[in-house]
Amino acid sequence: MNDMLRRRTFLPGGSACFAEEVNPAKYRLMIADPDRGVRETIPYLLDWSQYGVSGIQTAGSYEEAVSRAVDFQPHIALIELELGERWGYELVKYLREAGAETVFCTMGVREDFQWIHESMRAGARDYLLKPINTQELRSFMERAILQELGGALPERPAAQTGVDPVLRTEYGKLSRITNKIILIVKSNYRRGLSLTSIAETLNMSSKYIGRVFLQDTGMKFSAYLTAYRMIQAKRLIENSQEKISVVASMVGYSQLNNFYVHFKNYFRVSPGALRDYGGAYPEEPSWGLQIEDAGALAEEAEGLK
Repeated sequence: MNDMLRRRTFLPGGSACFAEEVNPAKYRLMIADPDRGVRETIPYLLDWSQYGVSGIQTAGSYEEAVSRAVDFQPHIALIELELGERWGYELVKYLREAGAETVFCTMGVREDFQWIHESMRAGARDYLLKPINTQELRSFMERAILQELGGALPERPAAQTGVDPVLRTEYGKLSRITNKIILIVKSNYRRGLSLTSIAETLNMSSKYIGRVFLQDTGMKFSAYLTAYRMIQAKRLIENSQEKISVVASMVGYSQLNNFYVHFKNYFRVSPGALRDYGGAYPEEPSWGLQIEDAGALAEEAEGLK
């Protein structure tokens, strides 16, 4: 990889006027939020120097954010969805169409499917729920640097502290490759995802990283991905009023029957029953997830119609 990245300087009208080379180890971060408290707090949530962030600027409105983006040209931007009378995803769309190569992440106080959907359509790479969880912010930064900016992760990734919700294992005990795979899952579980696509991102063999992941975790990648989606779905069911079909879509399922089968196999309770009982079921999953036989799954799903 080249030591320098090419980056376009853009104007509000959308025309790129010249190309600029920037050092990938020196990233610029923009925070756009009407809440002054948020703008003043986020710069202190992380040790940004660990990620090569050399400058942070903030904006309190849509218009100010556009001006900052033109002058500051951030590599990464955290955008509140409610920017006064405008929407954050409108800002993302405008800047993307104007030529910005910024990695955008929107933020909001609700896990609203419409908000998330519009943000992703506009070009945002992730969505963070407020109040900002430091671990999730770290994970986003790791993914932005690794996947979007083509940079390198710190030798001991700050995002990988704590315990994985699926494996119940400290991230520090896992290999670097497995940690990278987990970071990509966290970023892309809402979309179609496979070991092959991850291997392409990492420029490695899918068989090799699959073998490393299995040795590290004791789980096949497909089982881990399903388990992570189930945990996220449970959180959405317990903390939102979205329809079960919407929740299924939000965690990467296009077929509701498949989602229902996976959820019940994992938690031993249906999504609807979990909501009816207000999440009063035990936190511990059953670990009875046996869904790798696609044929058996299809037959069970048919029986639910």
